[in-house]
Order: sequence, then C-alpha cells, then structure tokens
Amino acid sequence: MRAVVFAGLAAAAVFCGGASAQTVALTNATVIDGTGAAAQRGVTIVMENGRIRDIGPQAATPAGATVVDLAGKFVTPGIINGHGHVGPPARDPQLRQYALYGVTTTTSMYFDQDDVQEFKRRQKAGDLRGARIMTVMYRFMSEPFKPGSENKTPEEGRAKVDEIAAKDTDFVKVWIDAQGGRHPKLTPEFTAAVMDQAKKHNKIRMSHIVELADARRMVDQGVNILVHNVRDQDIPDDFIATLKEKNVSVISTLAREEALFVYGGDGTPTDNPFFQKGLNAERLALLRTKMRENQAKDPNRPRWLRMFDTDKKNLKKLVDAGIKYGFGTDSGGALDRYFVQGWFEHRQMELMRDAGLTPMQIIQSFSKNNSEMLGIDKDFGTLAKGKAADLLVLTRNPLDDIANMRSIEAVYLGGKKFE
Repeated sequence: MRAVVFAGLAAAAVFCGGASAQTVALTNATVIDGTGAAAQRGVTIVMENGRIRDIGPQAATPAGATVVDLAGKFVTPGIINGHGHVGPPARDPQLRQYALYGVTTTTSMYFDQDDVQEFKRRQKAGDLRGARIMTVMYRFMSEPFKPGSENKTPEEGRAKVDEIAAKDTDFVKVWIDAQGGRHPKLTPEFTAAVMDQAKKHNKIRMSHIVELADARRMVDQGVNILVHNVRDQDIPDDFIATLKEKNVSVISTLAREEALFVYGGDGTPTDNPFFQKGLNAERLALLRTKMRENQAKDPNRPRWLRMFDTDKKNLKKLVDAGIKYGFGTDSGGALDRYFVQGWFEHRQMELMRDAGLTPMQIIQSFSKNNSEMLGIDKDFGTLAKGKAADLLVLTRNPLDDIANMRSIEAVYLGGKKFE
C-alpha cells in the first residue's frame, strides 16, 4: 500500500536487537504507566522475552543486560487504536506505518481474509513486523451489493456469526448507517439476532452508529461498545444513565469526523511534516488538489461541521459522567478516504484535548481504557511487571501538552526497538 508507508522508511521497518531472550534495561526514565497514576521519575524498566520483567525506581539492572539511559525522557504505553482499518492488502506496510507513529495495537474493523488468523498467530509467537492486529473479520452492513450485506435474515445473521466465531474473530460488529438516507439500515430483528448469537460465543459486541435512536437500539440489544459517538444530537441524561447501568463503552473517533471536511478548508494538515510522513508525493499532491476541491464544494460540508461539534460536546459529557470512553480514529481503509494511519491517532489526541479532556485522560483512553474494553488488559494497556513490553519513549512530556506524544524517540514492540 504505497500511499500509507513512510517515505524512505518502509524498507527499514524491521526490529533491532538479538534473540528473544535478550534483556534490555531502560534506566532513569520518567514513566506515565497508563493507569492514571502520577508520573514517576527515576524508573528502570527491565524487558525480557517480550515482557516487562521488572519496573520501578528500585528495579535492578540484570548482569549482561543492554542498558539504555533515558534521563530526561518520558515513557508511555504504546497506543492502542480501538477503531482502525488494515486493508485493503497488503497488510504489513500498514501495520509498519502504525508502529512508526507509536501505535502498537490496532483493530481491523471492516473485512479480513481468513489468513489474518495465521498472521495473528505469528505475531503472538514474536514475529512482530508492525502493530499487533485484532479483527472483526466481517462487518454486518445493509448497503446493497457489497460484502457484508448479503446476509439479510436473522437466521443468516446467526449463521454468519457462527462462521466467523469458528475462525476466531476477536469481535462481532454491526454497522447501522443510512449514509444520509441513501441506504436502508439493518433491521432491529437482524441486529438483535446477531448480538444474541455473538453473546452465545462470548464475543465482544460492537456497533457503528451515528444517531441516538440507533445507539439506544443497540444498547438495548446488548452491545458492549459503540465504536463511534452519537453525533446527530446532544446526548440526553437518560441515555447516559442507561450506558452506565449496562456498562457500555463508547469509542471517540473525532479525527474521522474532522477528516470529512478538513482538507477543503484553511485548517488542512497537508503542510505539516508529521502528516506528510504518512503519504508519498503522489498521494499528497492529489490530496492538495482533487480532495481539497471536492471537500470545499461538498454540499454536506455544513452537516459534517455540525456533527463534529456535537461529537466533541458529547464526548466531554460522557467523560464527565463517568462513562468508559475509548480511543479510535477509523484510520486506514480505502486510499481515497485519506484517513492516514498513524497521523490520525495523534490528531485524535489533540481533538480530545480540544473537547476538554486532560492529557492524562487522553493517555488513559488509548492505554488502560482501550485494553479493558477490548479484553486484552491482562497483557496490554498499562506498564506493569509481567505485561507485554509495548511502550514509547518520548523526548517531551505529554502531560504538559498532549501534542508532545509526537516527540517519539523510540517504539518498543515486545521489548524490541522498532526502526
């Protein structure tokens, strides 16, 4: 996927270091562990066999370990993207791009070929050539004549859940979106059947929604995660109470909403060097011309702007109410979307800041919160003894300004430095 690889870096995106048993000690670091606890100075992190062997100010550096002095540097958990896309193929370049921007785990929320499970097995065995991947395998959707829309009856929906569960899908997702009235929505009978069958398989249940009415429906039908926020109206207090009562989480994807209009206005990021790393010259030129013109003339532009503002207000209201909130971007997917993998994750952080969240809340959203929501918190999400050694080394303090998450000096995936 030529459009989404770092220019000049794709060929070099391999892991450094020796055998898996190599021990690395990061010393004198200031650690923000993702739990919400205050940053801790003078910390040593010992990494071995892909995991954190020890961590803390008193952690001893083992004899023979490779020592990396991080005095004056900051360490955070790797970014977990709760709503991403890894497709269309090829997969490796996209996962490398994610990792180079600090994303150590991503979801794939559209369609994946069956070989993704073998790919995941290789990753678990230590063959990490980019971000770790989790997948829905198949997206239940209503748009005609496209993959995902061929199973229309409740019985067909249940059978498809059985099929992807047998292939070890991580999640089950339904997509409810009329696309501005252009397509019918999945029926309540259909989504109820899919949710019920997914529950029987003990799968985390997700839903793409836009409107409050559809969010209510899916919460009533047992969804675990709304993978977008409500953005057709302000979220009412009674719905927030329902989310809390039923322990439903919401993933914010503000970067996705902004991308529907931002390239056609004065706030375009196309001159930003950090953005440009995610696109080759050809794609950048098209973005500055064809996409800019299309978005500037888009008759839906006022609607996208209204929905974006509503989304920001609703996110702050959810967080203030104590609803578990996650971090996502909808990055990746078809090239002409220009949802740039890696850049979108850092832009999402800034938009969450603009919505009123603190740097610590934002860090928790992509670490602790996402790991718990996605069911991977035993091994990922926070920096603690025994957990996977997926972490970022920064040259500037992200608690001073979340934009400092861009100051990535090193990415460690499974305890090995990613180059």
